[in-house]
Amino acid sequence: MRKRTLLMSATLLASGLTPLAMASAEATAGTPGDVNKDGYRDIVVSAPDATVAGHSKAGAVVVLYGTSHGVDPSRRTVLTQNSTGVPGAAEAGDRFGAAVAVSDLNHDGYSDLVVGAPGEEVYGDVGGGSVTVVYGTASGLTKAKTVEDPWPTSHDAYGRTVAVGTYDGLNPVNDGKLSIAVGANDAEVTYVPADLSHQSGTSGNGFDFNPAHGIVALTPVDVPGTDDDRLIVHGRGVSDGGRGYDGTGDDPSTQFADPAGFDDAPLPAGTSSAVGDLNGNGTPDIVIGNPEDPSQSPGTALGGQVTIYFDAGYSGSSNRVQTITQDTAGVPGSGEAKDRFGASLAIGDTDKDGRSDLVIGTPGENSGSGGVTVVRGTTGTLDTAHARTWTQSTSGVPGSSETGDGFGTGVRVVDLDKDGYADLVVGAPGENGGSGAVWSLRGSASSVTATGAISFATGGVGLGSAGATHFGSVVTGP
Repeated sequence: MRKRTLLMSATLLASGLTPLAMASAEATAGTPGDVNKDGYRDIVVSAPDATVAGHSKAGAVVVLYGTSHGVDPSRRTVLTQNSTGVPGAAEAGDRFGAAVAVSDLNHDGYSDLVVGAPGEEVYGDVGGGSVTVVYGTASGLTKAKTVEDPWPTSHDAYGRTVAVGTYDGLNPVNDGKLSIAVGANDAEVTYVPADLSHQSGTSGNGFDFNPAHGIVALTPVDVPGTDDDRLIVHGRGVSDGGRGYDGTGDDPSTQFADPAGFDDAPLPAGTSSAVGDLNGNGTPDIVIGNPEDPSQSPGTALGGQVTIYFDAGYSGSSNRVQTITQDTAGVPGSGEAKDRFGASLAIGDTDKDGRSDLVIGTPGENSGSGGVTVVRGTTGTLDTAHARTWTQSTSGVPGSSETGDGFGTGVRVVDLDKDGYADLVVGAPGENGGSGAVWSLRGSASSVTATGAISFATGGVGLGSAGATHFGSVVTGP
């Protein structure tokens, strides 16, 4: 298959000159992330390697509905490519749910799902990949459409990552309207109108990524007062500091860029990102996670690190920059090889003090049993002196830490019960021999608490217990 040679590492694609705002790429009539329009935010958890009708790694997505008592695994919808209304059919290796975005695409008050299946065979192209929109409706998740790939000969793994926003300048054919941004295994982001009014898109941002890796992650950033969202794109550079591609993968790197060609300030290397108001002043802060060790990413702390840019403006410049590692004073533990501190990130106000808190996943901690660190927001920088790490061995947390669980691979902070305290949802796809499981820890005045914590595995959400489904690989929501 012909591959495009353009691709770049973690970069912020942007247009316009307005300061950045908190990540919320939708303007809806209902509650963001409310799939069934009952007023409660919902959470979506993927099992991309689930066996469906005997087809291994066909993939499944579980929608867990918020309630007055938090997440309830008995109130859910399980979606596969064999579900009513979903195009296509479950096939081995499709990996339906490898990427998911949640947004109200048609502004009807019901949030919709954008689901990637990067292993899908498309028109005889094995692993070409596909993207499906599953619509929230009054009758449930029974209506769906395929998001056609406008560049099928240019890449494979279409749908390996997805995001929704109004990407004016980046997608001029759809100015002022929502677009679906799709990443694949090549160098480019593809944009398709979210209403699917015409199955075409734009790509070719002109940034070099290593074609052996493609795009790793996409994080939307909303710009207030404009129809001009931005996009943080993660991947691996073709070279770093003069080092050529060595066949095993170049370092992750980040820079700000935009279609207008402005020379913007760089972001640090990383493979994950999150955006939110950590100091409560109404302007957004950008967090970049780089979970790799110095041998893979020179300049990174052993075990990984996260970097926070407070009050980041158009160019990413900031008066305050804070870097956190497991060796930072107050942060539990210590940096060790393969901890992967910063592999996942989430932001939300767990203690209802008006300042969002940062959740950092460390799925490689303690021989891969994993952990999650919560660092609370303040009016200044983050309060590392009182950071707390949660594992399955923490008192009150169900289960026990075991090698390879990967607790913290997926994290999300969402107020599921409308009490004003954001709750923490954690995925551990390696739990139970790779079957996977999910935990929900409530928010409180003292931040995350184990009081009332619950966990549920594949059997509890209707996926059965056969095989390595890797339930909890992706945890997403509003």
